[in-house]
Amino acid sequence: NAAENISITGYKSYALYKITSTKPAWITLYVSSSARSSDSSRTITQDPSPGSGVIAEAITQSNDETVLFTPALIGWNNDSTPATTVYAKVVNRSGSTQAITVTLTLNQLEA
Repeated sequence: NAAENISITGYKSYALYKITSTKPAWITLYVSSSARSSDSSRTITQDPSPGSGVIAEAITQSNDETVLFTPALIGWNNDSTPATTVYAKVVNRSGSTQAITVTLTLNQLEA
């Protein structure tokens, strides 16, 4: 259940189609690093508060699992100067120390 905050290079705004994780994990995407910090104490069984800056989350339970978002979700970077950073938190749910690779399938909406 170790959590790691990561930054993924994506787009200023995007459509999110799917998240794939190589190991069981709880993956949450945010609009900013401050939204991620504010959400750090929320448990996996709690829904995020409306307007909290959570874009999406996926909970995988097996290796190489993909979570589809249908319809696609709109995500964006909410920094004061929008950048291509997608802020994320990954919580290891595999039961042992593991390297976890998270892959986002995105479509760019803004250059």
